[in-house]
Amino acid sequence: MEESTKDPYWMLHFIVKHGDWIAMVAGALPLLASVAGVVCGLPLWALAVGAVGSAFLFMLMRSFVELVRVIVDMLLPK
Repeated sequence: MEESTKDPYWMLHFIVKHGDWIAMVAGALPLLASVAGVVCGLPLWALAVGAVGSAFLFMLMRSFVELVRVIVDMLLPK
């Protein structure tokens, strides 16, 4: 079998490099969806739900990015 020259951990390196933007975009999506929902006829409290969901998803994604950075820093060969 031939050994592949492609990095087997390319996704981890991608998350380390672009994780801040990924977290911001993922965090903004629930708020944008709730704004679109209010425009389409949902009640105004949907904005509050979207804001809480945005904050929660942003914190979740930031913790995931930091965890991946720790893993890459500590465990992957350099």
